[in-house]
Amino acid sequence: MEPHRDREDVLVYVQSDISCRDGDRCLIGLEQARSMILEIPFLEQEKVALDRACGRIAARDIRATSDCPSLDASLKDGYAVFSPDLEGASKSSPVALEISGTVTAGQGDGDVLLHPGHAVRIMTGSVLPRGATAVLAAEFAREEENGRRVIALRDAGPGRNILARGSDVRAGTVLARAGTRLSPAGVGLLAAGGVACLDVVRRPRVVIVATGSELVAPGQPIGPGQVAASNMVTLAAELERIGIQAETVIIRDNLEQLARELHPLMERFDVVLTCGGVLDGDKDFTLEAMDRLGVEMRFRRVRVGPGKGVCMGWRRETLVFNLPGGPPSNHVAFLLLALPGILRRGGVQDPFASRIHAAASGWLRGQEGWTQVIYGRLREKNGQLVASPLLGMSRLQAMAVANCLIEIPEQKAALEAGEITTVWKIV
Repeated sequence: MEPHRDREDVLVYVQSDISCRDGDRCLIGLEQARSMILEIPFLEQEKVALDRACGRIAARDIRATSDCPSLDASLKDGYAVFSPDLEGASKSSPVALEISGTVTAGQGDGDVLLHPGHAVRIMTGSVLPRGATAVLAAEFAREEENGRRVIALRDAGPGRNILARGSDVRAGTVLARAGTRLSPAGVGLLAAGGVACLDVVRRPRVVIVATGSELVAPGQPIGPGQVAASNMVTLAAELERIGIQAETVIIRDNLEQLARELHPLMERFDVVLTCGGVLDGDKDFTLEAMDRLGVEMRFRRVRVGPGKGVCMGWRRETLVFNLPGGPPSNHVAFLLLALPGILRRGGVQDPFASRIHAAASGWLRGQEGWTQVIYGRLREKNGQLVASPLLGMSRLQAMAVANCLIEIPEQKAALEAGEITTVWKIV
């Protein structure tokens, strides 16, 4: 890619080689590639205990097995009362009731009986006595005669300060739909509904394979002519953010070695991501290795810049993505296609949910016939989401500070300032 400066000094990375050669015979549009991602089947389901369910994807609709609360309960510390007894009660016209007992949270199952003219002392979360129709909050009452009588300083209409049975969760209702990623509060909701274990889609086992004799693993000294395997680190971190601990491997530029070391990985993992070696250089062996290993390609190369070299295929039940080696191309191809593919394999119904719409901050050059992607920052301005390209920094710096990808669709040669376009949220 070469940086291109145009109107308003907007830095746009333009795909430098978009000519169709023999190797591009399977080149497809980005939307067609996305449609193939949506055809990826889910992995099998497994049962997990509720305390292990956060971040997992529900394999089927999850229904409540019990009401919450299980009986009518008090929302306040105070007094359970029969509403007609307090009709007209106020500071100037208080009403006295005899206290006939106390109930606390976790005590009884509604077997305490309230008689007219009486009150039962009650704590927050306690089951309402039979016969009670309201709870008078403690701040509107005072006790007399050593706690044998309460003076009500206001009324308490039917239902006041009462959490009705099933008002939070009703038994039989769907609490989480299939394909939902369970949040901490979502897990709490399931607990309230009596769910103890549930069916989730198994998390994909993912390996990231960086190819290149020049690559150095994290933590190793970088010698002359060597490069840190930053793509591998970036992708592993992206996956960790969604709860997947990927394994990482570096394989040198040797066709025999590449095929030999990839073979067992394709037997062990649900998803194999390779980085580099997808174009037509002397040491670009990845696609030849895929052919040797019997990978059935769904697409080879996509009309998107950066990221053109991305490929997707299957070897039996293993999903394979071959990503370009240049950092922006690698990252963009991962975010737009490989990551949604992994999400889909892991049970996510809509793996493209991070796609939103925003206004372009200024004029942006595209490439008609190609989808162009630009690293940017998303912000709100005057009640509208605005996406601005990142200027005056290196490609790795732009990747590090971007919170979105700005997409210029195939049919557009440029975006005008204020024009609405697709934006992908990164963080």
